[in-house]
Amino acid sequence: MIKITTITVTDALAELTLLQKRIESARISLEDNTLITYVEMGKVPTGFKSREDYETKAKASLQKVDALITRRRVIKRAIVLSNAQTIVTVASENMTVAEAIEMKNFIMYYESVLNTMHSAYKTTISQYEKAKVKIKDRLDKLALEVLGKNVNSGSDRYQSLADSFLAREGVELLDPTNLAEEVEKRQSFIEEFNSTVDRVLSISNARTMIDIPD
Repeated sequence: MIKITTITVTDALAELTLLQKRIESARISLEDNTLITYVEMGKVPTGFKSREDYETKAKASLQKVDALITRRRVIKRAIVLSNAQTIVTVASENMTVAEAIEMKNFIMYYESVLNTMHSAYKTTISQYEKAKVKIKDRLDKLALEVLGKNVNSGSDRYQSLADSFLAREGVELLDPTNLAEEVEKRQSFIEEFNSTVDRVLSISNARTMIDIPD
């Protein structure tokens, strides 16, 4: 009967780190004639009591590293399966732990798009405002020529001239995506995600239990 140990994901991750070090140490121990060597006819490898002793320890060394690798695969599989099923809430969005981990790597694409959107908004608004100033200067110059220098900018005559002029020569902002609002919404999500995801995952890992076959 297979014995099952139940541990938290946090403990499983800690064991993975330890196993990685043990696997490397066990791999290194396979070097320097541990698995295969040569000797003079009838002789025993240096440091061993007999050829049987060398054979036993060679097999044991290989079995040790294989057992460590198998243990790591079992634990990693349990974590992967748990991550694919466990739901967490990050930045007001429900997602699996696996999706949250992937989003940590993927968020840079969101940030890149956000930076492009923000830059496009700032550049266009600046150009738009400058264009409006130039058009206002042209309108004032036209009003001076047509209406005279004493005309009141609030008068009906000025307003009629301005409406006609701006309809022909004015500029308007085309903003089909409501860019300022979209930038704010996306920036809010990115900031909240980056500031909370590690804490959310840490809490989830500490609470989520997984079964590890021994």
